[in-house]
Amino acid sequence: MTRYYLFGTLLTHYGPASLNHGKSKGNTSPLQKARWQNKLHSVVNSDAIRWSLRFYWQQNGYPVNRNWDGDECLNYWTNENFDSERFIDDDVLGFLKPEAVRKEVTENINGTQITRVAYPQRMGALGVNRAFSMTPLDCDVILNSTSGKKDSTSLHFIECHNTRYQYVFALDCSHLRNQSRVFDVIDGLMGIRKVGGHNNVFTYDFSPESFVLRWTTDPSPDMYYCFEQLENKPLVYAEPSISSNLIESVECEDIDPNELWIGGKVAKDFKLDKAHIYSGKKKTITELKKAISRDLEIPLDDA
Repeated sequence: MTRYYLFGTLLTHYGPASLNHGKSKGNTSPLQKARWQNKLHSVVNSDAIRWSLRFYWQQNGYPVNRNWDGDECLNYWTNENFDSERFIDDDVLGFLKPEAVRKEVTENINGTQITRVAYPQRMGALGVNRAFSMTPLDCDVILNSTSGKKDSTSLHFIECHNTRYQYVFALDCSHLRNQSRVFDVIDGLMGIRKVGGHNNVFTYDFSPESFVLRWTTDPSPDMYYCFEQLENKPLVYAEPSISSNLIESVECEDIDPNELWIGGKVAKDFKLDKAHIYSGKKKTITELKKAISRDLEIPLDDA
């Protein structure tokens, strides 16, 4: 059986990001930070992106095992034994819950019977990497205050970074119990509105402004964080563009351009012979889904 993979790099819209995913430090909510190419950038954890994908499915009526209760700020399980046939998140994202129901498994290893404890687990079909800011961290601190009488807890400081983020994903479609869920993954990644955070005071559009996708039988993506935003002069940056690394990979024939689907703002005036390039994101996804439907022999009406 031919194995198909969907790889991609997604680029968010520009805006003031105050995406805090941990406990506040005193009266300050810091951004997560990490070094990228020897410079400090703000980052968004991959777990927050996966949370947002699952939440999209929950809000749009997909059968999910782990449901988010916004009133209690807690997750609750529908089936703690898991079911990757029934639940899209168990299938796509995988699971491992050591405190769940266990069972003893006996194996014959080199003629010796060995009994071990097995936990419910499944490797996910989808991998997601953390999102890095397109520009190095140039952090502002925003002051917030409660109304009325003030005390030592009234003031709160939020770190903020005006930027875009890019992140990568890889989907092994052959690992899916239900291969038509590839369409649901695409819809979810295109439809993420926000990533998980500690409150809902601020919003940051995490849906892609632009994206590069590769639909292929090659198990290696050969494209990784394929957007760049060059510095024209100190602290002045050009608009994001397709990285020279990706173009070189096509030119040296490591990537077949016919496998590339490029959509969104970055596609305007961008030329790459034989690649599928549309400035409209919806148009790009519609045409990609047709190719996936053909190759996996899944009617789009049944997806």
